[in-house]
Amino acid sequence: MKKSQRMQVLVDLSQRKEEEVAKALAKDQARLQHDQQKLQELIDYAAQYDEQRNLLGLSPYLTTNYQHFVTRLQQAIKQQEQQVKRSEQQVNMALKRWQDARAKTKGMDWLKEKSIHEEVAFADKQEQKQIDEFSNRAFFQRMRS
Repeated sequence: MKKSQRMQVLVDLSQRKEEEVAKALAKDQARLQHDQQKLQELIDYAAQYDEQRNLLGLSPYLTTNYQHFVTRLQQAIKQQEQQVKRSEQQVNMALKRWQDARAKTKGMDWLKEKSIHEEVAFADKQEQKQIDEFSNRAFFQRMRS
């Protein structure tokens, strides 16, 4: 098996690994987008709820309930902000893994191409050597005749 063929096996394996890492990156990006959307929904809901309270005016009892609810809503927003940060970190790590995998694939492919060029150059030299030998034999045979 030629070196370029062995290198192709490594390139194929590297490409499969890169594809797996790319899928994981896409999954992490989708999770981040979902988490960001959920955070925005919570923020929008809190703003709408606050706006409604201002329009309606609340009794002291309802104001207390409102404060408890707003406190829980703010906690949910903070938790979701933390989740978004974790998701962003996951995406950044996944992106780094993909970049590393992509660089490895490119490197393997470059080595394979280099091997192909070396094999072609070697084959060309061998062919030229055979042509030279054939020419020399033909020349010596003509000289003998």
